[in-house]
Amino acid sequence: RVLDAGGELVRLWEAVEHERHEQRRRVHTGPVVTDDTIVGNDLSFLPAASGAVFLQLVSLTGESARMAIDRRTFMTGATGASSVPIVGWFAASPLPAPPTPMTASTGSVFHPTTAGDVPSVRAMVGAFQTADRTVGGGALYTSVLRYLTAEVAPKLVDPSGGRGGEFFAAAATVTELAGWMAHDGGRNDTARMHFDRAFRFAAAADRPALAANVCASMSHLANQLDQPTEALRIADAGLRRAHGQPGTSRLIARLHTMCAHSLALSGESRDCAAELSVAEDILSATGEEQPAEWLANFDEAALASEAALCWLALGQLAQAERAAQRVITLRTAERVRSRAFAQLTLARVLLDDHRPDEAAVVGQAVCSVVSTLTSARVLAGLDQLGDALRPYQQVSGVGAFLDHMAAVRPITSANPAAGGEQWPV
Repeated sequence: RVLDAGGELVRLWEAVEHERHEQRRRVHTGPVVTDDTIVGNDLSFLPAASGAVFLQLVSLTGESARMAIDRRTFMTGATGASSVPIVGWFAASPLPAPPTPMTASTGSVFHPTTAGDVPSVRAMVGAFQTADRTVGGGALYTSVLRYLTAEVAPKLVDPSGGRGGEFFAAAATVTELAGWMAHDGGRNDTARMHFDRAFRFAAAADRPALAANVCASMSHLANQLDQPTEALRIADAGLRRAHGQPGTSRLIARLHTMCAHSLALSGESRDCAAELSVAEDILSATGEEQPAEWLANFDEAALASEAALCWLALGQLAQAERAAQRVITLRTAERVRSRAFAQLTLARVLLDDHRPDEAAVVGQAVCSVVSTLTSARVLAGLDQLGDALRPYQQVSGVGAFLDHMAAVRPITSANPAAGGEQWPV
């Protein structure tokens, strides 16, 4: 497993060296964040580059001054709409140069791991996830990649290896997060490579639950790439790794929904319904179970979102409509992207049910928030809805929706599906 991860370290190391040279010639141009932004303003537990990008994330998501930080995580208060333009400053704002690294006898550069490294990564992952849910991965991918190469990768080659397994697990999580942001930004080939590396890092860390978590991500991507057979196989592999591991009930439920989605795309309605039922039963029985470290959250809204897609694929429109409406009810306003996905699913359901006027109304709601998102997946879904509604331009509300969509539609949709390479599991 370590040898498998070694090849990924070589690739990461090349990125680190390139990033170090690039950082020397950059000038920080991001917005000013005052001390009042942070309660206590104590970022001493974060490396220099981590602290800088954390402050940028606070500004980007419009967090209030009630944000509290400790050495392990942070909790946010009410989140408002950001007044900072998303496209432009964030992707272009570089991190400051990382701390002066040590030089080993081989002449290579590395950063020694310390006791604070894993809590630092945990805080950064939380910060990125909070921003990602609000604005989408398109604006964040460059910055999470810089963090990965400047702060995480150098510690993976620390010759002392004092916290090897623990830090490999942290690296797997950041790499998986980069994969999701690449996917949301329309870079499916890049997302697949990140998930591949995250799986190998999790295996090198000897964390079966974390490897299963990456399997869920890979299964999702395989379904998005119209590879339901591969998606089902990968989800099954994840279930084998997750079973028997403590704190994995929500992950197991998530993997069963991945199986259900694969089966729905293959037209297997009975098996799909059975998998969704299993996932619902497991999720309802989780109670106060503490999830295993680094696992993604999976809740009722996430299950409903997947169920809506399953029922839509199977033509079970009444069930799909109920599930999509459930997501919209459960997701609060700051979960902009999640709500937009659910609204797009609902609009497709309404159109398939010969209700184009209602579909246009829902589409208008997506148009009203799309300018705050940098999600190629949302834009692609909006494009698909627009194409499907064009034959109904004479129907009340459809023309207005198409005009609104044209006004807010800034970029092209996601890139073509990735394919050709083998999955790592």
